[in-house]
Amino acid sequence: MLTLANAKAPIIGSLVAVLISFNLTTPKWASGAGISAPNEPFDSRGASENEAPTVTSAAKNGASRFNTFLFGAAYYPEQWPESYWEPDAHRMRECGVNVVRIGEFAWGLMEPEEGKYDFSLFDRAIAILASHGIKVIFGTPTAAPPKWLTHKYPETLLVYGDRRVADDQSRRHVCLNSPVYRDLSRKIVRALVSHFKDNPNIVGWQIDNEINCEVSVCYSNSCQASFRKWLNAKYGTLESLNERWGNRFWSQWYTGWDQVNLPFPTPAWHNPAMMLDYKRFISDSATSFVEEQTEILRKYRPGDFITSNGVFKNINYFNFTRGFDIYAIDNYPCFIDEPQYPTGAGLTSVRGFMGRMMVMEQQTGPAGQTYMLRSPRPGEMNLWAFQTIAHGADGVLHFRWRGARRGAEEYWFGVLDQDDVPRWRYQEYKKEGREISKIGKEILGSTVESDIAVIKDYDDEWVYDHQYFTREVNIGAEFVNLFQAASEQKYNVDFVGTGANFNRYKIIFGPSMILMDPVLSGKIKNFVEQGGTFIISAHSAVKDRDNAMTDQTLPILVSDLFGVEINYFNCYQPPSREKNSIDFSDGVAAPINVWADVLKPKGAAVIGTWDRDYLKGAPACTENKVGRGKAVYYGSFFNLDSARLLLRRFAADQNLKPLLGGIPEKVEVTRRTKDNANYYFILNHSSESVTVAPGLGFYDMLEGKPAPESISLKAFEYRVLKK
Repeated sequence: MLTLANAKAPIIGSLVAVLISFNLTTPKWASGAGISAPNEPFDSRGASENEAPTVTSAAKNGASRFNTFLFGAAYYPEQWPESYWEPDAHRMRECGVNVVRIGEFAWGLMEPEEGKYDFSLFDRAIAILASHGIKVIFGTPTAAPPKWLTHKYPETLLVYGDRRVADDQSRRHVCLNSPVYRDLSRKIVRALVSHFKDNPNIVGWQIDNEINCEVSVCYSNSCQASFRKWLNAKYGTLESLNERWGNRFWSQWYTGWDQVNLPFPTPAWHNPAMMLDYKRFISDSATSFVEEQTEILRKYRPGDFITSNGVFKNINYFNFTRGFDIYAIDNYPCFIDEPQYPTGAGLTSVRGFMGRMMVMEQQTGPAGQTYMLRSPRPGEMNLWAFQTIAHGADGVLHFRWRGARRGAEEYWFGVLDQDDVPRWRYQEYKKEGREISKIGKEILGSTVESDIAVIKDYDDEWVYDHQYFTREVNIGAEFVNLFQAASEQKYNVDFVGTGANFNRYKIIFGPSMILMDPVLSGKIKNFVEQGGTFIISAHSAVKDRDNAMTDQTLPILVSDLFGVEINYFNCYQPPSREKNSIDFSDGVAAPINVWADVLKPKGAAVIGTWDRDYLKGAPACTENKVGRGKAVYYGSFFNLDSARLLLRRFAADQNLKPLLGGIPEKVEVTRRTKDNANYYFILNHSSESVTVAPGLGFYDMLEGKPAPESISLKAFEYRVLKK
């Protein structure tokens, strides 16, 4: 389960973005001693140029492994008397459950002493579930090591930046770069999967649980040694590292690899190049960790699908997911005051990682650990589940079947309360199961097709993590703003990596693309020349992939394409919104969001100017026609106002048509497509009734009959229409 500390982060920054395999060398562990970096040139951004951006290679090969729309819950048989298991399985099946996730925190039960394994409890539990037609997704238990492990091998514990060693009385308190922990993790996974290698009732595996959830950095000796090894593999020599990091600055020139430290706390700020590489290293460490387990699982259970779950800091999920068949989001809308758009943006981001998505943990009831979130209102649980399906989920598992009676999550409620009495959440869950049974088989494998994309580059986000400018700069919020603008105007939208096939789209937004390289600039140029509209935000194409300034005039490598140079700029201090705005030639305006670029046109047409301050009248937004398309430079960061304005303007320019007409602005609409059929999801997130009028010719899949021209939706009600 997601914890509050991580959930406070911007929903896209910690919850989002790709797709497929790389041209580069996959990070591997050498004899459990440390991580090696990719071969030069290093690129952490996304897919190979030759890969389609919708499904990973693993997912293509494993599509047959995932051939049923999944509906279920997280289940913990080890936490309940065995007499509960049979009634639980019976109730689950009455609700339409066809799968449960088990085991992800039970390492201490599976291996009570080092090297002595006991899976008998799960043998019995799986057999009972199977007798009711319920399959299992088995979680590898490496997120919660047993006490004997951390006490016998204290070097496996995570270390904080102040060099304090983490206590072992919770979970996720381990170092993923510890050779000892790596070895013990491989052993428990190998023992687990070899024990169940012939069990027909297991259909999938979840690797670990919510990697980087509570803590996303580690400063252990193992991490120190692995970081040096990673850097050595990337740069080859200290001379190369020193030059590319710019270590003449502040006398940071290294003369020995033992001088290269992790970014421990210092009196002044760390080198931006070092900080970017540190984030890349953390991501590669997590990726290598799951790849080791994936290799073992594939060997013993080649017919099962493999996934992991959750989205957290310091992981490039385009890389992280490349060996999986599907990726799972943990969806807890009540962490957000107004969840409609941030949750939709998070789902869109996860769908973009590899093209296939499911939900491993869907919020069911009240939630909390030491804190307490608001409770879902009647109807919201079903609405949120169908929102995930609307955005591409091919399975929904709720957290959890029954609320725990002991432990840190006593206040994290499930389908059933601790007293085992079925109440309204149980009835809603049962309703959801019935509804999914009506649509699941038909929509399984359908895709969300979009004309609009937003570029998500983890390197850019990690640069801004360190050089954040002001507290108002929030890349995560930019993604939510762009998603909301598309949702209000009734368009599907994708979040994609820089390795995606841009030519699948008609409009692409590039928020805060501070780093630029020749390959990316060439892709943008090709996209525009072929008829696309590319809209880039302020302070883009400023530095190279080493996070270094260059001798080129800004925006580097794309100045000719966009037909502008950056003449000068201002960073408005918070609150910035009322300090300036961009006025457009058609009479509309958008308030500033922190940054103000003043543009010097080199062939581009000025379509917006600064409204006030010493920038008044200066070019702020330009449009350059190249080939059959347009390159648009917007001189501030995207906020909701500018996202709405720019999308409306250029969607009309591209003749884009909304998914449906007759839908109020705040009612969400998405479309999934399969063969010649379109499936429209219409979701009322309001606590008030609304009327929608999509017109005639639709079939109501939940009602099982043709839909009327006009439909009244109650609070939190939804429809699935086929055409």
